[in-house]
Amino acid sequence: MSELVPYAVHYLLDGVRQHFFKLAAGFSEVEAIHSASAHAYPESEQKIAPHASLETARNKAQQLGITHIRWNEAI
Repeated sequence: MSELVPYAVHYLLDGVRQHFFKLAAGFSEVEAIHSASAHAYPESEQKIAPHASLETARNKAQQLGITHIRWNEAI
């Protein structure tokens, strides 16, 4: 069984800083982009698919105004 790790995800939404925390067994750049889109647009169909390619995820995020996505373990 994998242990869940708390991650802090930071991004800009139309130039405004946003952040949130997420528990996950592991994290990748695509997962961070997907999570940021879900956070930015919680009730929208605009979310980025978690199985999208990195290039597709980045392009879609930029179209949604989501940029400068980064994350780190929140220990």
